[in-house]
Amino acid sequence: MVLWSVISAAFIGPGTVTTAVSAGSQFQLQLLWAVVFSTLACLALQEIAARLTISSNLTLGEAIRKKFGILSGTRLNYLVGGSVILGCAAYEAGNILGAVAGLRLVWPVHAGFLSLLLGLLVAVILWGGKRQAISAVLTLLVGLMGIAFFMLASHGRFSGTSLLTNSIVPQFPAGAGLLTLGLVGTTIVPYNIFLGNGVSRGQTVPLMRIGLTISVLAGGAITAFILLAGTRVPSFSSFEELALVFQQEMGEVGRYALAIGLFAAGFSSAITSPFAAALIATTVFGWKDTSARWVWIGVLAVGLFFGVTQVKPIPVILLVQTLNGFILPLLGGYLILVINDRQLVQPTHRPTMWYNVVLLVIFATLLLLGLHSIDKTVSQLLQGEPTHWLLVVPSVGVVTGGLAFAIFRTRSDRQTD
Repeated sequence: MVLWSVISAAFIGPGTVTTAVSAGSQFQLQLLWAVVFSTLACLALQEIAARLTISSNLTLGEAIRKKFGILSGTRLNYLVGGSVILGCAAYEAGNILGAVAGLRLVWPVHAGFLSLLLGLLVAVILWGGKRQAISAVLTLLVGLMGIAFFMLASHGRFSGTSLLTNSIVPQFPAGAGLLTLGLVGTTIVPYNIFLGNGVSRGQTVPLMRIGLTISVLAGGAITAFILLAGTRVPSFSSFEELALVFQQEMGEVGRYALAIGLFAAGFSSAITSPFAAALIATTVFGWKDTSARWVWIGVLAVGLFFGVTQVKPIPVILLVQTLNGFILPLLGGYLILVINDRQLVQPTHRPTMWYNVVLLVIFATLLLLGLHSIDKTVSQLLQGEPTHWLLVVPSVGVVTGGLAFAIFRTRSDRQTD
């Protein structure tokens, strides 16, 4: 069970807090189903990524090279892995600044000093490289997040019926499109898939499923708590404003609960982003631990620079959003194909037909998110229309149909095994 806490910690960052609070504030419980869907989708993708390693005894990078050949596979590894590592570096600043924002709610010290202090603390935790120690720290932070956001959510007035209905019945209120995609996109991110793959080696499938399920559901529950807490907020524009609302409703404990939750979310993500980058370097690039150490140092240094200088790397983040918009559905589609590959995966570990249908639905959602992200970024750069749905939606249908045909052909081949 060691290190599965990294999955929960990777779930919740400052971006997740912002998105979930905004969803609750603007639409109350209507987008709760998106949290449930994205949590289960993340669980499914991480499960097949972990099962791939357990069944084939290959890391994700090794499986890619075996599937596509050494030359093409190596290029694909560096394209996918390099893009995800770049994303880890770009968002590390946001993780550090989010943790700083939480601390400053109760300790108004200069943000640059706090950023440096937290960056050094992250470096100390990662430098030792002891997974048990990292797991213990992340477990503590996840526990703090859970308690803090549960306290904030518990002051809402919700009936069991309304919670159940909004959890399982999809709703699409006017103007909620971007937030719905945001809730899914902030949960299903590429480095989560690599984390599930990387920490599963040497485990059995039943133990992997237990650890993964507990961790992913814990992360999903915390996201839901944040959304429920957001329903108490009439408007949300800053964490300081959010703290004042909770302070008025709950007293000083409300401000401290938000501070602890936000700090834990930012600091845990500040640890997991560099950790995931180093894990990708070892499992995808095949680097040794000593070389991979420079990867997490680089990721942390980039985040620390922007955190200390208070400069927001907007152009880099836009680039990363575009790359991840391309990489995430590519990675998801690859996983779906390879988990059905009879040359790599044992028959007992291949998904059933209905599981494949679920995976196709998830892939279509990932592709919709990816194309929307790419379209949005290009539109921002060209100052054009925000989203070209008449182009995006048919493209999703065509590509998903092609993937379904490829799976059907693979399943037909299996009948000859």
